[in-house]
Amino acid sequence: MRSEGTIGMSGASTEERRYASRRPGRLNVTRVRQVHQITPHMTRITFGGDDLSEFLSNGTDQHVALYFYDAEVELPRPFTADAARALLPTARPRLRRYTIRQHHPERGEVDMDFVLHGADQLASGWAETVRPGDESIWFGPSPAYPLDPEAPWYLFLGDETALPAIAATLAELPATARVRVLIEVADAAEEQPLPTAADADVDWLHRNGRPAGSLLHEAALALALPPGAGRIWGAAERGVVKSLRGHYVRDRGLDRAHTHLTAYWTRGETQDSEV
Repeated sequence: MRSEGTIGMSGASTEERRYASRRPGRLNVTRVRQVHQITPHMTRITFGGDDLSEFLSNGTDQHVALYFYDAEVELPRPFTADAARALLPTARPRLRRYTIRQHHPERGEVDMDFVLHGADQLASGWAETVRPGDESIWFGPSPAYPLDPEAPWYLFLGDETALPAIAATLAELPATARVRVLIEVADAAEEQPLPTAADADVDWLHRNGRPAGSLLHEAALALALPPGAGRIWGAAERGVVKSLRGHYVRDRGLDRAHTHLTAYWTRGETQDSEV
């Protein structure tokens, strides 16, 4: 869902690398250029426009906030960040955050992957019906997860909501990187290629009707970690990542600063209840 280039900075500290991947976000008024079904429950939407000719990608797990205004709201033109702020007293958009799957600067385009949760969900329902030419307004990108070229190993884990961020991050790792990946999806049909130059070992976990997050949680708890101060990045349901964060930091003794686990959704809550 929500989904950055510091590899060559081997002489910089971790903190310097972290802030080097924080280019400021901006409001982007775009048009949908292409809609492509990747798997039965994930679609890729390509956005383009004049605004994106100046888009500065932060890479890895960067995300943007999509703006959804009520249909009766008439937006001023040109629509700018100042115009959006001026509308707030009378027209406040609902926001949904999505990872940038890939940036194509030579074409002025950005790809985002959407998990299709159902037509009754705000962003998912929009992604199921959107067509080329439709307008989309979003703000970003956010800061990005900083890759450390000195890390002896990486562990990436998540469910399908984390898949765009995992894929984007894998694509940035160098051939010297060693990485283990755990990804829980509904079934085998939801697997997709994950190109990377890294030495990557990818395990696809198929729920096949089991409760979301249970397989990922079990596999992550049972996984033997390599020696050394590795890095962990993950995103999934709130209860799952809370449990795993405690496990890795408290039980396995990993540095909290090296364990980046984020809740991308909460069981029992719809997207609309998380506004």
